[in-house]
Amino acid sequence: MFHGLRACEAIFARRPQAIVRVYLTDARRRQFAKLTEWCVRERKGFQIVADENLERLTKSIHHEGVAILAAAVPRWTLDDLLARVATAAAPGPLVYLDGVQNPHNLGSILRTAAHFGATAIVGRSGELPPLSPAAVRVAEGAAEHVPVCDLADPVADLKRLAKAGFRIVATSSHRGKPLADAHLGDRVVIVLGSEGEGVTRAIEAAAAECVQIPGTGAVESLNVGVACGVALAEAWRQRVPKRRASG
Repeated sequence: MFHGLRACEAIFARRPQAIVRVYLTDARRRQFAKLTEWCVRERKGFQIVADENLERLTKSIHHEGVAILAAAVPRWTLDDLLARVATAAAPGPLVYLDGVQNPHNLGSILRTAAHFGATAIVGRSGELPPLSPAAVRVAEGAAEHVPVCDLADPVADLKRLAKAGFRIVATSSHRGKPLADAHLGDRVVIVLGSEGEGVTRAIEAAAAECVQIPGTGAVESLNVGVACGVALAEAWRQRVPKRRASG
């Protein structure tokens, strides 16, 4: 039961075939008129419900007046991802999440990844958080734009990505060259670790280099979502001149 304005708008725009039923408060009826008209044409159920009923349906006070019962957001495999990047002249960065298990963090990172043109979020199968309704709501529609890819054997799969031309760059709170000195403009996998443990040794060993985000040192580390934003912003900054030159 997905909910939230941007999340539901994105489902209707990107995956209408996945929709089973729609729930709206009366206040959202006009805003989602095209969706309800589509429901009538496609013989999909929709219902106008009171705010408190929508809260019970979604199990959330953050439903924003709309919910869609739909198929889960599909997860990708490495083969899916390699097929995508093989046809892209200049694919955006990949973000590898190592030990990041909070669904809200995943939602925030998806939103940031969509803004900065990342190609996908990747991580160990069974370790990456599920694309829960809460994560999809926090992503503000980005879950329909940036795929999440499960890797069965992360070290081996990172090596496959390296063979496909991707440079593996691990982040650290304590060591490595400054982020701005790293080469992030071409095909790159930016590895982010959990706030407690950081990047695991096996994954760091698979990286071509390690970088850190300079700061005062007053705190142990940045929130992983914030660190992702800083890293992807730098990758975007490095890519923009090339994008302008090619355009």
